[in-house]
Amino acid sequence: MGVIRALRLSAWLFAVWAIVLYVFFVSLATISPASVTGITAVTIVLAILLVIRGIRLASELSDPGGDPRLRRALNRQRELRGF
Repeated sequence: MGVIRALRLSAWLFAVWAIVLYVFFVSLATISPASVTGITAVTIVLAILLVIRGIRLASELSDPGGDPRLRRALNRQRELRGF
């Protein structure tokens, strides 16, 4: 299970990296979003998926009857940071 979780996290990090890289090159005006419509569409889909994931995680964390594994992981992270 640890390998699958690591791969899933790596996939989300790759999605964030791809979106940031796309925004960087568009902001520098080295590429036009109209000239790379396929990449623009993929970037929009990735951004939507990340927003949905963020909303789902926020919902699970705010629900007192949520996934206990998620709560333990969050508490473990807080303990490591000293909160």
